[in-house]
Amino acid sequence: MPAPSVLVAFASLHHGTEEMAAAIAEVLRDAGFEVDLRAAADVLTVEPYGAVVVGSAIYMAQWEGPALELVRRERLRLAERRVWLFSSGPVGDGKSTRHPETVPHPGGVNQLADEIGAQGRAMFGGRVDSRGGGFAMAIMARAGLEGDWRDLPRVRSWAMEIAAALRADG
Repeated sequence: MPAPSVLVAFASLHHGTEEMAAAIAEVLRDAGFEVDLRAAADVLTVEPYGAVVVGSAIYMAQWEGPALELVRRERLRLAERRVWLFSSGPVGDGKSTRHPETVPHPGGVNQLADEIGAQGRAMFGGRVDSRGGGFAMAIMARAGLEGDWRDLPRVRSWAMEIAAALRADG
């Protein structure tokens, strides 16, 4: 039986979460899976995919609209597939960036994950880059939160767990 094709969809205003999604897609491709990497806003349906990974940056304690909309709109199809969700959020020096897995996902994400039977969910640190522009980035940078708390080796390790789970099904 051929390996399922995998969709890795993301919502990312300043490309930090997009880079994390690209790392996940790369690991899955290296593991032998056919992978489509797409912005969540560009995904019309999850129908062609056997597995789906959806990730979003967190702003103002919320997932970005396109990722949330994708999961809500496709919830029935997602419930029939292997699905993993990830969030990119905690920034600044502190416990939440040292241990992002202890940070709860934003409102509605856990409920949707339960509803669709998501195989897993992960929280990763985020990035604040004032050069990325935008009012929110400027305010966070002025508050001393500028920096990169993404742990790409941890992201890749999580993607390897996804690949192992998908291989176990095949």
